[in-house]
Order: sequence, then C-alpha cells, then structure tokens
Amino acid sequence: MNITELRYLVAIKKWGSVSAAAKQLYAAQPNISKALKNLEGEYGLRIFERSSTGMIPTEQGRRFIEQAARVLEEVDRLTEDAHHARERCAELRVMIPHATYASYAAVDFLKEAAGADQLRIHIREGGSMEALDFVLRRGYHLALLRYAAEDDDHYIHYCARRGLKMEPVMEFEYRLLTNRDGPLAKHEVKDLSELNRYMEIMHDDFQLPGEDGGDGVRWHVNDSRRIHVYERCSQFSILQQLLSAYMWASPMPQRALDQFHLVLKKCPAQRQVMRDVLVYPDHGALRSEEQAFIDLLHREAALTVK
Repeated sequence: MNITELRYLVAIKKWGSVSAAAKQLYAAQPNISKALKNLEGEYGLRIFERSSTGMIPTEQGRRFIEQAARVLEEVDRLTEDAHHARERCAELRVMIPHATYASYAAVDFLKEAAGADQLRIHIREGGSMEALDFVLRRGYHLALLRYAAEDDDHYIHYCARRGLKMEPVMEFEYRLLTNRDGPLAKHEVKDLSELNRYMEIMHDDFQLPGEDGGDGVRWHVNDSRRIHVYERCSQFSILQQLLSAYMWASPMPQRALDQFHLVLKKCPAQRQVMRDVLVYPDHGALRSEEQAFIDLLHREAALTVK
C-alpha cells in the first residue's frame, strides 16, 4: 500500500468508475486498476462490486475507503504544515569571495528574510577552490567563484563533471583600491614595479585551479611588502589608516568607497581579466531562498558596474 494507491481508491468511490477516476486524476486507467487489485490482494478483501452502473463499495470496502480518506486527510495536513514551516523558516548556506557587492547582496537578503520565524543562514567568505568544496561536500546551496578568465575551461569542465550549474555574474579587471588622501590616489601607475615601495593588502585567496590546487599567481603581487588580512572590514580599516597601503579589488559600490574614504582606480598596467560565476547543484528548480539571493546578487552587480 502507498499513498497514491489510497488516492486512487478514494477517487474511484467518488467518481463511480476506474475510467472516471483516471480522467479526473489525469492518470493512466491501467495504473488505477492495478492499484485497486494490489490493495484487494494485500488486505484480502473485495473493495468494490462491479456493476453496469459503476463501481459500488462492499460493506468492508466502504469502511476501508473511509479509513483511507482519513489517512489522506492527515497526510495532506502534514504536507501543508511542512509547507508553512518552510515559509516561516529562511534557510540559506552560501559561499562568496571577498567582493563588497556580494556582501551587500547578502545584507539585502537578510533584510528580506528578517520577518521569518526562524533563520538558518550561513554566509561564508573564501576562495574558489574552498567554495567548491563547501558546495560539493559540506551542504552549501550556492557559491560565487572568482577566477581568471583564462581558467574558464577548467572550471566549466570541473563543474560539469560534478553536476554543478554555472551562472555568470560579473567580468572585470582588478582595480587599485587605496585611501583618497594617499599618494596613489592621484598617481597613475604605469609600471607595476612602482608599487613595490607601498604596502599591499591581500585576501590570500589567490590559489590557482587544478585537481591538487596551486600556489602561483598571474597578477601582480608585491613580494617585498605585503599584509595578509582575511576579513573585509579589517582590510578597509587598514586602508583608512595607512595612506601608503593599497589592494587589488573588483568593482565596488560607491557607498562603500564613501563610507571608508577610499578610491578605486583603473590601472592600465593591470590587465588581468577576472570572472565572478555563481555555481550550485543542478537539481532542477531552485528553492525560493536560493532564487531570492541570486536575484539580489545580480541586482547588486548591475548597480556596481553601471
């Protein structure tokens, strides 16, 4: 016995015949006939009498159908309660890079989800290889990858082999982020070696892709003077206080630059093209929380690069 067989049984009684039940349920008539036969065989009783006017329940059949209807009512109530519980609980686990617009999208999502009775939100920052691990093995719903455009084929094949869907969000060249009052704010860097006398703030998430990872970089890294910082607000606070510090950053919302008294400059000497690509398991329709975050992410990206 299963729930579908019970639904077929109640439908036969309601509509008077197997063919009428099949029509109302948009089901194949042989499947309904088989379900009735299975139930009668499993419980050793005759549920219906066949007549020229239709299917008439026997006395045992009538009691059996009444019990089946009560079971279906409980199942439907359980389903409805679970649906309402999902509506009251906002649940999302997402990995993002050190990208200010992505953080703003996360805040926008939290504002919309704040009215839920329960919140189960995990927002984690990290590099692309770590993000893939969290989606593939640690139950995260979404990950925003950041990688060099020349590595596109690697990530496409990697994600395809593991059943991950890819959705482009932004393409950009790294820009120089520094204090508005600092020496780099008005200086055009024509050769990257000019930066060696300044202090570089680094995310430390520059691992190159590969089955075993990598530790090289293709864009400029200041080998002589660098500071590794893993939290965005700390990075911005350092840039606020150290006029000679800088970091490479993606496009940022103007309100973030204004808040931390920073300037984001295009640098002709830096031509590394980067891509931000959203990945998630290709399991069909997205959950409402996942789609909401994706929509907000695209909105913040569009506002940032306009």
